[in-house]
Amino acid sequence: DNLLSLLDHLVRRSVWIVGGDGWAYDIGSSGLDHVLASGRDVNVLVMDTEVYSNTGGQMSKSTPVGAVAKFAASGIAMQAIAYGDVYVARIAFGANPQQTLEVLREAEAYPGPSLIIAYSHCIAHGIDMRQGLLQQKRAVYAGHWPLMRYNPVLRERHVNPFILDSLRPSLPLLEYRQHET
Repeated sequence: DNLLSLLDHLVRRSVWIVGGDGWAYDIGSSGLDHVLASGRDVNVLVMDTEVYSNTGGQMSKSTPVGAVAKFAASGIAMQAIAYGDVYVARIAFGANPQQTLEVLREAEAYPGPSLIIAYSHCIAHGIDMRQGLLQQKRAVYAGHWPLMRYNPVLRERHVNPFILDSLRPSLPLLEYRQHET
């Protein structure tokens, strides 16, 4: 019984918060910002469809100036990087499953807050959902969704903490866009 009372101190807990882009960039952005600024060992996974499809498509603070469509950019990543002690990454499983796995492992191992923004295809994109992973690949290869990591641990080793995992675009942007409405 005495040993069981110490269990919380002996086992490392893994805390993950999973939410959508509407929550992360708009509805809950101040709460998310508070979690990232806390310095606590918590992992946040944002499923970013770039479309507020459940609420009709309103825009948020991260929507680019002059945007006409109901899409939003991930400005929260730059905000999190500015803290200097938050692990930040952008992933697209359909484009690079190895990078996705590496990011999840690094975020879990990082002893502080981490933010992972995952490209998530959505029915509101107007795509055949059976082709969702292919559309993710197109987004990355066209340069629309760059894969990247910002790992503060590397800075401690005097290495640039920013890693661009995407190669130069190898697909015309039009090729990606023509598959969406």
